[in-house]
Amino acid sequence: MTRPAPDFAVLSSGIRLRYRIQGPSGAPWMVLLNGLLSDLTMWAGALPGLAERFRVLTFDSRGQGLSDAPEAGPYPTALLASEAWELLGKLGIERPWLVGLSNGSAMSLELLVDHPDAFPGAVLTSALPRIDFTMGLKAKHWAASLEQGGPLMLFEAVAPYLWGDAFLEARYQVLRAYHQVVTGRDKATHGSIHQMLGILEWDIRPRLGAIRAPVLILAGGEDLLTPPWKSQETAKAIPGAHFEIVEGVGHAFPVEDPRRFTQRVIAFVESASLPPG
Repeated sequence: MTRPAPDFAVLSSGIRLRYRIQGPSGAPWMVLLNGLLSDLTMWAGALPGLAERFRVLTFDSRGQGLSDAPEAGPYPTALLASEAWELLGKLGIERPWLVGLSNGSAMSLELLVDHPDAFPGAVLTSALPRIDFTMGLKAKHWAASLEQGGPLMLFEAVAPYLWGDAFLEARYQVLRAYHQVVTGRDKATHGSIHQMLGILEWDIRPRLGAIRAPVLILAGGEDLLTPPWKSQETAKAIPGAHFEIVEGVGHAFPVEDPRRFTQRVIAFVESASLPPG
C-alpha cells in the first residue's frame, strides 16, 4: 500500500507546513504538537486510539519533518506557536483540544495564554514553565553535537534524557535509526539546530495565570530532562490545573507507553467536558 502524498499549508510568510488530518468527520478536534528533534510520526503509537474519538491534526513545525526550514534562525517558541495558530485558521479548525509534548507543550501554553477562549482544554506532557540555565546548557550542547558530529553524536547526547531506562535499553537501535532520519541523515541539519536554539530565553511564568481552560500536566517519573518538580511548577501557576506523575516512563510518555497515554488523554477530556456539578 502506498502512503498518501503529504498535505501542505502555505502561511502568510510563505512558509509551508506539512500536516495530516485523521479521524471521523464531525468529531471534536484535537491537535497534537511535537517535541523537539521529532516530527509528526512521533504520534504513531497514540494516533489509532485518539483518532477513533477525535478529528486529529498532526503537523510539523518549521524546521521539522517535511515542513520548510528557513536558513535564517533561530526559531523562537512563540513564533512556532503563532504559526500553529495560523495553520488552525487556514484549515478551519475551531476549538480543538491541545495535546503537547515538551516543546509542543510550551507551544500549547503560548496558545492557551494568547487565545484563552479558543481551546476547550489541554493535556501537556513534560511542560516546563521556562528554559532555565541547566536546560539552556543542554540545548546548546545538543545543537553543537549535531553541528559538529551529526545525528548520531546528537543521539548519544540526548538519548539518556528522552526515555526511561528499560525503554531505551530495549529499543536502542530502533530509536537511534529514527533519530538519525528525523535530525538530518538525508537533509540539512540547520532546521533542528534553529529549533533547539530557539527555546533559549523562553519564559512564560508571568503569563500562566491567564489560562482559563482545563489543563492536565503529566510528568514521567523517570524524566531526567524535565523532572516532575519542574512540570509541577507549571501546574501550580495555572488556575485549576491538574498534575500527575506517571511512573515507569521518562520524558516521552506518548512514545514510551502510547496506550496508557491515550487512555489518560481520553479520560481527562471526558471528565473536563462534563457539565459542572
